[in-house]
Amino acid sequence: MITKNKRTLRIECLHKAASFNVACDENFLAAAKQQGFRLLRGCKNGVCEVCETTLLSGEVVYRTSAGLQTATPGKTFLFCTASARGPAEVRLHRVLAPGEYIVKTMACQIESAELLGSSDVYQVVLQTPAGNMPDYVAGQYLEVILPNGERNAFSIANRPDGRRLELHIQHLPDRDNSRLLLQTLQEGKSIQVELPKGECTLKQTGTDKAFFVAAGTGFTQMKALLEEAFEQGSDQQLYLYWGARRPQDLYMAELPEKWQCEYENFHFVPVVGDLLPGQEWEGHVGMLHDAMIQDHGKFDDATVYASGSPNMVYSVTDTLIQYGLSDECVFSDVFAYAPRK
Repeated sequence: MITKNKRTLRIECLHKAASFNVACDENFLAAAKQQGFRLLRGCKNGVCEVCETTLLSGEVVYRTSAGLQTATPGKTFLFCTASARGPAEVRLHRVLAPGEYIVKTMACQIESAELLGSSDVYQVVLQTPAGNMPDYVAGQYLEVILPNGERNAFSIANRPDGRRLELHIQHLPDRDNSRLLLQTLQEGKSIQVELPKGECTLKQTGTDKAFFVAAGTGFTQMKALLEEAFEQGSDQQLYLYWGARRPQDLYMAELPEKWQCEYENFHFVPVVGDLLPGQEWEGHVGMLHDAMIQDHGKFDDATVYASGSPNMVYSVTDTLIQYGLSDECVFSDVFAYAPRK
């Protein structure tokens, strides 16, 4: 139901008992998305007709290929192209409240699996089935289901981008599952995945700085989060601290270096754990949290997203909390899958 409240209109999603605010003449989809609601849809411009909605009362205007149209009670319209000019009541059949996801299993086409530079990390690109858009947000992960039924979890490396799913997978030849996974990716045409999972997504914390802290392939998740921050036009100062054992293990360093040239508020700080004798390196050497403290000193106005081993994540967050970081402004999937006892 849409009711006037000063200059704001309220929509109640009848089937989900959820509601959100929308300003008069504001696009329904834009208002819903901004407030964390997600419509199960296949496009953004009224082509797929997945978001067909019934008007119960009032008046709604919506856009079609023939121009602006007016919906009257009993008529259907496409939610993604609509706005309201006054009190109205609509029935939304396919809406998800903030934090609500439908986990799906699907067979994805294997588009490519290529080594990145001189590392042992493969960039894997999958395509979901035609007409089956993956429903997730930047920062979430999926599980690959191997032919033997076992599962491996991998962060999705790209923000939502049509049917494309990008993964960064380190090959570990001494592990049977890793060998089977690589064989499937190189020889098979499709692979089963289950998604979305995880809650380490961009948060509205109100801090001036946001630190994206990654070790090894933890960069995968940070890549997606940063892409989303860029897309949203974040005005925070954004810092990527990416740690690896050796410089060559920073398998996609050219990408954050490119971002640093494109975005004035983005800063890339690589950190290596050790160097070979005679190896040249001008950056930080040692622990990630030591490099961060050396560069910034305090973290009382910071948000931290961390991805890596549980030991790394807890070491970084415990240390930074001692330097002012609020425990309400630190986010990692580690807290869910490897909680402290």
